[in-house]
Amino acid sequence: METWGIIIGVAAAVGVGAFLHGRKPAGMGRVLQVVAIVAAGGLSAAVASVGLRYLASSDNATATEQALRVVREAPLVGLVLKENPALEARFRDAIEAELRSPTKSGPLRTYVVGAEVRQNLIVPALRSADDATALKAIEAMLDFVKHLQITNAALCKKFGLEGLQDPTRLDSAGATLFKRALVAQEQAYLNGKARPAAPPQTADQAVSPLLTEAGYTAADFAKLATLANASDAEGCAVTVKLYAAPTLLPPQRGGILARYLLTVS
Repeated sequence: METWGIIIGVAAAVGVGAFLHGRKPAGMGRVLQVVAIVAAGGLSAAVASVGLRYLASSDNATATEQALRVVREAPLVGLVLKENPALEARFRDAIEAELRSPTKSGPLRTYVVGAEVRQNLIVPALRSADDATALKAIEAMLDFVKHLQITNAALCKKFGLEGLQDPTRLDSAGATLFKRALVAQEQAYLNGKARPAAPPQTADQAVSPLLTEAGYTAADFAKLATLANASDAEGCAVTVKLYAAPTLLPPQRGGILARYLLTVS
């Protein structure tokens, strides 16, 4: 997990940061806000952000190259960089600026670049992914959070609220499952790119009926709304239940919910 120990999150963590800093999407209720937060923590992740504080070198030039190597090697983001070479210069500029003057509050500059890449390049492709591939991406993340539920409930809840801020906290099995989840998102991205143009994002108001169809009760929605105040075990269970929801629906309906969770912002 040496390489993955340098990655502290994924671009969707910017979406989480937006929630935590009060920039909530207009028109969403509290429950859908939490759905978006949990989904953004992992499912809509896709682009690795570089945790400069984990880089071993004190030399900025060396640290920049180490960070860029992590970005190039990350599932999906490395592929997107190969497809769009100019993006590497943007990541390099963000890394160098962060090393010169570390961000004191708000998202790292690398998060900002990653979020733009995700929104402009990755999300449109994921929206076009077929039901089976989108569901496989969800199932891979479900495997990951189920592992956390058994091995580290506190990290599982934190993952639901903030994404994976520090992969060095994962055991070797967790690191493997997390990487597999990102690879599954890469496959969904490739599948979507090969299909017709993406339909519009599923409307927020369509999400609650899908969750209800997947077995959500009023109590489950209440737990979503109060996730931040839940115990570690309860908060982890909420996170696992949300990732499981698309897999409990017929494939076509599950695919709709899976694509929503993969692309929510």
